[in-house]
Amino acid sequence: MIEATDLTAEELAPLRHLIPDAEPRLELPPPGVGGVGGAGRILPVADTRLDGNELRYVTECIESSWISSAGRFVGEFEERFAAAMGCRHGVACCNGTAALHLALATLGIGPGDEVIVPAFTMIATANAVSYTGASPVLVDAEPDTANLDVGQLESKVTPRTRAIVVVHTYGHPAEMDAVQAVARRHGLAVVEDAAEAHGAVYRGRPVGSLGDVATFSFYGNKIVTTGEGGMVTTNDPELARVARRLRDHAFSDDRHFWHRYLGFNYRMTNLQAAIGLAQTERLAQLVEARRANARLYHARLSAVRGLSLPGERPEVSSVFWMYALRVEDDFGCSRDELRRRLARQGIETRTFFIPIHLQPIYHRRFRDERFPVSEALCRQGMYLPSGPSLTAAEVGYVAEQIAAAAGV
Repeated sequence: MIEATDLTAEELAPLRHLIPDAEPRLELPPPGVGGVGGAGRILPVADTRLDGNELRYVTECIESSWISSAGRFVGEFEERFAAAMGCRHGVACCNGTAALHLALATLGIGPGDEVIVPAFTMIATANAVSYTGASPVLVDAEPDTANLDVGQLESKVTPRTRAIVVVHTYGHPAEMDAVQAVARRHGLAVVEDAAEAHGAVYRGRPVGSLGDVATFSFYGNKIVTTGEGGMVTTNDPELARVARRLRDHAFSDDRHFWHRYLGFNYRMTNLQAAIGLAQTERLAQLVEARRANARLYHARLSAVRGLSLPGERPEVSSVFWMYALRVEDDFGCSRDELRRRLARQGIETRTFFIPIHLQPIYHRRFRDERFPVSEALCRQGMYLPSGPSLTAAEVGYVAEQIAAAAGV
């Protein structure tokens, strides 16, 4: 039986100040206590709007009995979503991590290879590299966007490097032109992990169309959701052909049970695709809902001392997947104490990612490396309720509680 990886007390001691406290327990404030929390609604960090054609399309799946990976919606969702991302090809998958693994496998990444990934990212990014047998190589973040620091990228390239995975963190596009310049100099593939960035734009081009291949997640908290799901997008027809083949056990066209590749079962169901198509039809509205949340938060929180609010570089359009801020040392309390205070008022929050090099399963591999910006983001960062169903009053209530904790 597989055993969990735990760090020793000696290993944990220098890291404890970076590791977030346990998740605070959400409570409803007493009736009549101000704002929407007192009215009995807990504000989650994300919610899902299913008020378009979702029910109609899912009903069609059930009535027609096409509920597995066959049926019209998988192909229509692939075509519609890929086009929205500026791509000719989409390959729908069962989840975003599978999409990332599928993209790397399609590129031929395997044992002995190295793939550069951000130190500050959700663990699935590094795990997908490890699934191939390749080794993740970490690059620190830049402080203002939390994206990969391109200035450090070239120093990480070795003769074994095969690809760079770029994450558009919290919906803000990474500096793709500079990444592509490094990749071209060294003959590397560029993979966009756009799990959090549906609809984001970099220098007039949609994310998902900027690298050799891109991957998306459609988990329940994402801008477009299918509950669980993912997609590979590309403008390369050969990459699309191989990815599509690997996704479905690598069945052959001429002999069904004849397998020339080591394939996977990463298919998306027609039911999931039906929801995804309905969501994609309203992509612009779902993006605007999050951008509107960000504008409201910024207006209410910009005067609060001790907060670093998320920005947007002039050459990009961020989707503000989550309203991600940093609680500085001169705020009225620590980040973790602020989370506890908000939880008592029915407001759910999340800390930023714990960097890859601090994770128990990777720490010993990277024990001699430090990534100070990623560590600072981990220690100070949190994000607020950001879903598309938030009202202006609810955003105001969250901001009011934050200001109260700061003593404003």
